[in-house]
Amino acid sequence: MTGPRLRRFPPAVEAEFRSTRITALAEVNANTFWTIAIIILAFGVWDAYADPEHWRAAFGVRVVGAAVIVATGLFQKMPGKAHWLPFMAKIRLVIAVVTALLAATLLDRGYGFAVAGAAALILTGPYSAIDVRDLLATNAVLVVALGVVLFAVSLGPFEAIGTAVFVLLAIASSLLLGRVVEASHRREFVLELELRRDARTDALTGLDNRRAMEERGPIELKRAQRAGTPVSVILCDVDHFKNINDRYGHIGGDTVLRTVATNLRGALRETDVLGRWGGEEFMAVLVDTDSLVARHVAERMRSAIAKTTFEGLPEGTTISLGVATQHTVVTAASAWDTLVKEADQLLYQAKKEGRNRVIYTQA
Repeated sequence: MTGPRLRRFPPAVEAEFRSTRITALAEVNANTFWTIAIIILAFGVWDAYADPEHWRAAFGVRVVGAAVIVATGLFQKMPGKAHWLPFMAKIRLVIAVVTALLAATLLDRGYGFAVAGAAALILTGPYSAIDVRDLLATNAVLVVALGVVLFAVSLGPFEAIGTAVFVLLAIASSLLLGRVVEASHRREFVLELELRRDARTDALTGLDNRRAMEERGPIELKRAQRAGTPVSVILCDVDHFKNINDRYGHIGGDTVLRTVATNLRGALRETDVLGRWGGEEFMAVLVDTDSLVARHVAERMRSAIAKTTFEGLPEGTTISLGVATQHTVVTAASAWDTLVKEADQLLYQAKKEGRNRVIYTQA
């Protein structure tokens, strides 16, 4: 069987992909169980036309199947049961196919049409599966269920073989369609990740932008609140940046900002978060870091920029830094606003006192 090549994501991203697919399936299949139940019952009209003598027995099977399908739908709509929806959708698919064939075995005529209808139901499988592996597992359960049904009822060799052939062909087509659908979902997911990244990434420096920092900061503070650890915020500003733009143009200014971003990243630890706060301002969030350590990190940042040789900027440049620390986080949201405000005030003080210096929270 051929189809689009499916490339798995790294484990963490793959888990996120599956989570988004489950959410999407929950939205799509929230109320489809009513439609499936109605369709199963509606085919009782065909049963009555094909075999007026035995259709009531077949309709009884349809009623039971429809009742089970509705029960799965009502279960998934109960409070706290939404995460069961993808699994319930697969149960509904198996029940619908088994019901269609089992009801048809009670008729003297029309079984071939029932097999065709069951095959059509099987082809809807890709739209209730997370991915091809999930669809394969569903089809395996379906084959076992149909095998039990065909063994339990009295079918001639021609009908039994015909049923097996049509079901297997439908499953093969379902898997091929599933690969196409999954490939489409994976491409869509990659595009979504790229859009999310672009929305949170500064295009000039490649660092997190202000929006990303505004989201990341409170998250880190919540972790610090739970762990009882300190958090520090460093806000820094390129000194006399307006003069750089005036003398060397915006292209020269952009080059300076990119170089500053690269060197600041090199001066920080792997656990530290760095972003462009806006204009010529950069922010670092230091987790599990008290004021003393944060001061040393900030001084390392300042020294790194002071020693940097900038392309097209013979005299180089410097940065001023304000370092704010909360040793005990009580409320994450208010702590973030307080830290940013304090770091900004300390940065202003560093500028006022002559620039190229670090001003920090006194312990």
